[in-house]
Amino acid sequence: MMRPMMVLSLENLPKRKRGEVVFKFESFCELGYPTRFTGMSFRENIGTLLGFGTAELTGAHGEAKFWSFQLELNRHPPTIVKLVIVEEDVKKSSCRQCRFCRFIGWGEHMICNKRFHFVLPRKENEIHASRLFIEMHNQKQHLMHGVVHLNGFGHLLSINGFSGGSEFISGHQLLDFWDRICLALCVRKISLSDNAKKDNMHLRLLYGVAYSKTWFNQWGYGFARPNYAITYEMYSQSLETLKSSPLQLLVPQLACHSRDVPFIVAKYQAISSHRLVTLGELFKFMLEFKSRLPFNSLAPMDYSGIISENTSRWSAKRVEMAARVIVEALKRSELRWVTRQEVRDTARAYIGDTGLLDFVLKSLGNHIVGNYIVRRMVNPVTKVLEYCLEDLSSVLPPNVNGNNGRMRVRLQMTRVQVIRDLSHLYRQIFGESGQGLLHANETLSAVPVAVRMVMDTKHFVKDYHSQGVEQKIMEVAYHDYVNLNCTIRVKIGTKDPTMKQLPSFENVIVSKNATIGELKLEVQRCFREIYLGLNNFMVESIVGFEGFDSYLVYDSINLKSSVIIEGTIEQTDINSILEGSNDIVVKCACGARDEDGERLISCDICEVWQHTRCVGVSDTDEVPHVFLCNRCENDIVSLDPINF
Repeated sequence: MMRPMMVLSLENLPKRKRGEVVFKFESFCELGYPTRFTGMSFRENIGTLLGFGTAELTGAHGEAKFWSFQLELNRHPPTIVKLVIVEEDVKKSSCRQCRFCRFIGWGEHMICNKRFHFVLPRKENEIHASRLFIEMHNQKQHLMHGVVHLNGFGHLLSINGFSGGSEFISGHQLLDFWDRICLALCVRKISLSDNAKKDNMHLRLLYGVAYSKTWFNQWGYGFARPNYAITYEMYSQSLETLKSSPLQLLVPQLACHSRDVPFIVAKYQAISSHRLVTLGELFKFMLEFKSRLPFNSLAPMDYSGIISENTSRWSAKRVEMAARVIVEALKRSELRWVTRQEVRDTARAYIGDTGLLDFVLKSLGNHIVGNYIVRRMVNPVTKVLEYCLEDLSSVLPPNVNGNNGRMRVRLQMTRVQVIRDLSHLYRQIFGESGQGLLHANETLSAVPVAVRMVMDTKHFVKDYHSQGVEQKIMEVAYHDYVNLNCTIRVKIGTKDPTMKQLPSFENVIVSKNATIGELKLEVQRCFREIYLGLNNFMVESIVGFEGFDSYLVYDSINLKSSVIIEGTIEQTDINSILEGSNDIVVKCACGARDEDGERLISCDICEVWQHTRCVGVSDTDEVPHVFLCNRCENDIVSLDPINF
C-alpha cells in the first residue's frame, strides 16, 4: 500500500501569533543574532537554531518535522517572508541516497541519519514532506532551497531572485542570507550546480569572461570537479582565451551580422576613462558601470534645461537658487527619503516665497542638480510624496569638468539600456550565429571551444569549515577540554570482512582528564548519532596507540594530529550505507569515469554508461530505446555471418 503524501501548505500553517518573534532578514544569523552559536559542528548548532523557531506540522509517519521563522524583509511597506526548516528522517525516507553527493564526488561519504532542508517558499507553493527530496530538481519551486546533511556537508539547490520570479528579494540578498546561515551553523562544505541566468545570459560565462571567476565566487565558491572530464587547468585556460579575445578582431567579424555591435562597443569606449582592448575589459566595464547606475529605469535630465526653458513668473536665477536650497535641505537628511512637507519647511527658512518653492518641488523629480539626482516618489504605505538624493560622484569620471560630452553620455544611460546592450553582445558572440562566424576566423577559432568548456563547468564548492571552526577550536583550547579530529576505519561483515575508512573527519570534544576508554565511547556515540549505517558500530582500537584504556587522552595522543579509530559493524552490503553506489560503470569517450550529473546512456550489451552528448545524442533528443556503444557495434559487425 502506497504511503499517502503529506502536504504542508503555507495557507494552512498557523498564522503568526501575538508575541511570536519576527527576525530581521538582513541580519538573521549574523554574529549574536538570534544567538551566539557555540557549537563546533553543524549537528550541535542546528538544534540551537531550531529552538528559536515555531514548531509546525509533522509528517504522519514521522518522516519529517517542520519549524518556521518569520523574517521581516521590509518595514515600509511591511514585507514578511517565511523560512521553513525541514528535518528529514532519512531512515523513513523513500530516497536515502543523495544524488547530489554522488555528482559532486562525495559518493564515498556514508549516509547520514538526518537531512535538514532550508526553504524560502513562494507564497503559492506547498511543501511536500515525504517527497521533498525527490522534488529537489525543480529549481523554480522555491525562492531558496538548500539541504545540509547531519555531518555538515550540503548543497545549495536553487536560488530564484528577481530574474527567477521573486517580487521582493534579489539573488544577491538570497546568497548573503544562505551564506550567513552556513557560517553561523558551522557547515563544512556546500556544493552547487551553477545554472544561474539573468536576462537569458549564463552568469558563469558572463562573469567568467569579465572576472575569470563564476558569479558565485563572490561568496567563496570555487571549482570543485569536472563535467565531461574538463580539468581545472582546461577551465582556467578557456576563461583566459575568452577574456583576452581582442575587440579589434571581434568587432569587424561580428559587424557583418549585426550593425549594432560596432556602435555599442564605440559607445562604451567613449564612456570609459581608459581604452578597452579585450572582450574581458569591455564586459567588466559594462558590469561595473551598470552597478553604479541608479535602479530607477528612467534616465535623469539636467535641471538646467528646465531653468533655461522657464516660462513661469520667476526668473531663471531665482528658480536655480530655490533648487539648490532644496538640494541642500535634502543633503542634511543623509540621502534618506524625506516627505515633501519636511523639505518645504526646511527650505522656507531661506526662501519665503512658498509659491516658488511649490513650483520647484513640482518640477524637481528625476532631475540633476549639481552632482546629485533628485528622486521623487509616493510612499506606498503612507501615500505621501517623498524626495531623496542620489550621489552621482561614483558615476561621473574624475575629470568631469573637463569632459562634458562623456558626462552627458553617462547620465543618459540607464541600467536597462546597459543590460540590453550587454545581452545583445552576449547573443552575438556566444550565440549560434556568433560561434559559426568565429569558426571562420583562424585567430578566433578557439573561442567556441572555450565557450563550450566554460559552459560545461558547473560544479562549485565552498569550504566553510576552515572559516567557522578555527576560531572556536582556539576558544575550546583555552578551557578544560580537548578537541580531536577523528575518523573511523570500519571492518564490515564477519566473513571475509572489508575495511572502509570514512573520507571525512568529525570534531570530538572530551575533557582534558578523559581516558582513552572515554574517548572511544564518545567517538562511538558521535558516529552512531551522525551516520545511518553505524547504528551498531563498535569501537575496538585507536590506530597507532598500544596502551590501556585507563591512560589519559591528553598524555597519550598527539592533539595536533588526526585520530583514526578502528571498529566493526554488522552491515554486509557496503553500497547500501554510502551516498553513491558503485553499481554502474562509467567509461565515456570524453574521459569521464564516474557520474557528474550529465545525462548518461547505457550500452545494452556491455552495460557501460556514457554521456548521451558524447555518443551523438543531442540533449534535446530522447534517449533511444536500444543503444550499442561503438566497441560492441564493431564487435558485432566483425562477426562471421551465420550460415543456416
